[in-house]
Amino acid sequence: MTSGHFAGQPAGHLLPAARPLDRRWVTAALMLAMVLASMEQTVTSTAMPTIIGSLHGLEHYAWVASIYLLACTVSMPLYGRLADTIGRKRVILFAMGLFVVSSVACSFAHSMIQLIIFRGLQGLGAGGTMPVVLTIIGDLFTLEQRAKVQGLFSAVWGTASLAGPALGYLLLKMFGWPSIFYVNLPFGLIAFSVLAWKYHDVEKPHKVDLDLPGAAMLAIGCMALLAMVSRLGPGGWPASVSVSLGLIALLALAIFVWVEHHASNPIMPIDLLMHRAIGPSLLGSLLVGLGALSLDIFVPLYVQGGQGGGAGAAASVVTPVMMAWAVSGVIAAPLVVRWGFRRVAMLGTSLGVFSYAGLLACCYFSLPRPILIAVLVFTGLGFGPASMTYLLSAQNAVAWRQRGMVTSSLQFFRTMGGAVGIGLLGALFNIIAQPQLKTLVSHSKHISAASLLDPHTRETLPPELLAQAGKMISGGLWWVFVAMFISAVAGAVVATLLPKQKADHKVSAMEAAEYI
Repeated sequence: MTSGHFAGQPAGHLLPAARPLDRRWVTAALMLAMVLASMEQTVTSTAMPTIIGSLHGLEHYAWVASIYLLACTVSMPLYGRLADTIGRKRVILFAMGLFVVSSVACSFAHSMIQLIIFRGLQGLGAGGTMPVVLTIIGDLFTLEQRAKVQGLFSAVWGTASLAGPALGYLLLKMFGWPSIFYVNLPFGLIAFSVLAWKYHDVEKPHKVDLDLPGAAMLAIGCMALLAMVSRLGPGGWPASVSVSLGLIALLALAIFVWVEHHASNPIMPIDLLMHRAIGPSLLGSLLVGLGALSLDIFVPLYVQGGQGGGAGAAASVVTPVMMAWAVSGVIAAPLVVRWGFRRVAMLGTSLGVFSYAGLLACCYFSLPRPILIAVLVFTGLGFGPASMTYLLSAQNAVAWRQRGMVTSSLQFFRTMGGAVGIGLLGALFNIIAQPQLKTLVSHSKHISAASLLDPHTRETLPPELLAQAGKMISGGLWWVFVAMFISAVAGAVVATLLPKQKADHKVSAMEAAEYI
């Protein structure tokens, strides 16, 4: 197999490389688009309680985040296929335009229902922004250049994610909650204008067969699966509803596989996804998504509920992980070219295994917070090399016409891994800890299990009660951390499945022959 393409395919004509000046402009615009997508995930977090108070819709709180994640996830594969058929430029401009317009619409929402609808449209825009940005990077740069650029983009993504909550808080205090949605407007307009002006991809004539049956089956299966795992455990769906949702998900995904085998232009070709460089990358991305999101959800719960710390203490534990992730992406960039995909992926996943083992030790022995922070930094140092390697490995294995599909599939698997993972781990925690917590507070009329985590009510509770609750929460989370450790070990095993050989780092889709 030749690097970057599948063997046995005839060569076509050369794709013209972008001019250096244009490439700098386009890269800057793509960075702004990256800021747009990454900051949106965190800038709204600090404003949500205020928004709920203003729009009076506490019962719909979970849907504001869930509908965004769902719309973003299920639309990624379709955007990837569109980018491969009608060109990257049309797709990225449409996705960014939809994202910016729906962001402004969110600021005019007068009810939670309206906000949920606009957030769903925002998610549809986000679903095409990040994957196509990464696809265009794969088109413009050789592997050696791409590794460096991806490292820089990783740092931009991490910085924007970290700045999101602080910026959201500042805008909320100064201008009110609608202003947090306007933060997307300047970034979006500048990036949109530059890409419309400077970026020109190669759009060869294609027969646009979008495989809508496959997209529909994938969307139905994912929605049913996410709905099922979102309310597993005590207090969730009745058993009959969970079973029904599970059967719907299995049936829809089985039909999806059948459709993909017979579609002339599938959104996720099954044989391609089984490729030696792509299959492990997809599975590895799924496990990275599970590890990253579960750490972001359950470690703060351990710090606040198990150790009795506040929101600031929880942030002090998670923030260094994000910083280490951004830095490690930059450090790992030259290693991908020098060592090859497998060795860098094994380095990253090994650091993850070590870190999650340390997390288990911290929880079991109740080690102090500085040790916990030091241990978790290694998780961030592992996420960077692993996630970058999976992206570069998969992109390098295909030609231009398949790069959008592969990149969007990686993002899809990573997002689904996180969403399904936290649902399953949350159910595990509820099954273990909730009955104990309910028993603990059963003799009090004014205390609920949820109030044990409320910083305002915790101050009024007896220290003995808080100590017992902390032990129960830590006990339930210990098993969650065991599951996270097992997933990290699985990730290390998956990394060994990547090809041994180094890729030809001079090949890129914009500089090499495209295969028909």
